[in-house]
Amino acid sequence: MRILTSAVVDGYSRRKYRSVSLRFVTGEKTSDEIAQIDSLCEQFGYLYFKAEESITPEEVSDLDALDTELYDKPKTQSQRLRNVLFKVWQQAGSNLEFKEWYKQETERIIAHYKTKLDD
Repeated sequence: MRILTSAVVDGYSRRKYRSVSLRFVTGEKTSDEIAQIDSLCEQFGYLYFKAEESITPEEVSDLDALDTELYDKPKTQSQRLRNVLFKVWQQAGSNLEFKEWYKQETERIIAHYKTKLDD
């Protein structure tokens, strides 16, 4: 799903880790357009802003054709695994601190896969 609309840059604010929060203001929107925008909240995507009157059909085609498979997920696989393990730790109610539990659990996973290696 995508949003393609005219907008004015309304402002920005610096965030931690050198990121930036951008604010845009659009013209009036229909209820369906607002629902579409609402459905995209907290989704990862790409922003293309062109400071001109219009965007050409060729530019829209080029943007739709971008291969973004490598960047569609904001987290690396290792970050995703650590987050999942954190949830498992929370649900298990372990007496260990997460750091220690994580070390033990990753050692268990490593040992499991080492058994699958040929000598």
